[in-house]
Amino acid sequence: MSDFEAAKREYEKFYPNSPFFETWIPREKFLGAEVDGKGSISISREDDGIYGIAIGPAPVIASGWKDFSIESCAIDSLPEYFKAGVQWDCHWAPTKNGNPVIAQRATDDEIDTFLKLHAPDSSVFPGNDEILQWVEIYEGDQLAAVAALCRWESGRVVISSVATHADLRGRGLGKTLMENCLIAGEAMGEKYLSLGVRHRNTSAQRLYQATGFTLMHNFTYCERR
Repeated sequence: MSDFEAAKREYEKFYPNSPFFETWIPREKFLGAEVDGKGSISISREDDGIYGIAIGPAPVIASGWKDFSIESCAIDSLPEYFKAGVQWDCHWAPTKNGNPVIAQRATDDEIDTFLKLHAPDSSVFPGNDEILQWVEIYEGDQLAAVAALCRWESGRVVISSVATHADLRGRGLGKTLMENCLIAGEAMGEKYLSLGVRHRNTSAQRLYQATGFTLMHNFTYCERR
């Protein structure tokens, strides 16, 4: 299947409430998809070669894939010449109305230092071209939490680099931060926001569930041995 819209319709037929396809599959980088008519779909996209996304209980592992993400429920079908890596989850939530989010207060250097101290594995840092806005939470004069809203390759907005000061965790700052991200997304004209997170990050998983995010898929990243 080489038509983007046909592949998108096939995905939405089995996953009608999930914006995964239109968020994580950039139209311009879509190469093709294999479907079985039962909910399994294998998508090939350009990404410094061919990157695969295998969804459903029995997706095809394309011979041209060097690395890919497979839905973890199908990991038993992984060919022996691939090795499984980290698990990651993708979530989405509808944006919401609220009081306007205050413009960025911290400098880029301050945010960069904050992330390196409190979330060094963050996916984006100040200076990345895809960043649209930083959303911040302050405690007095102290930066307490931060997250980035980014325009991803598909054109959809995703949340990245969510971080809370290590000494201030467990006080509800993360929940306020995520709610402000959803409000900021609404102000941008977005109907929903998506994000990806490592499956083992249980504290983040609880935070996203508490702020209305819905799991789309749980994936395992795989690459050739």
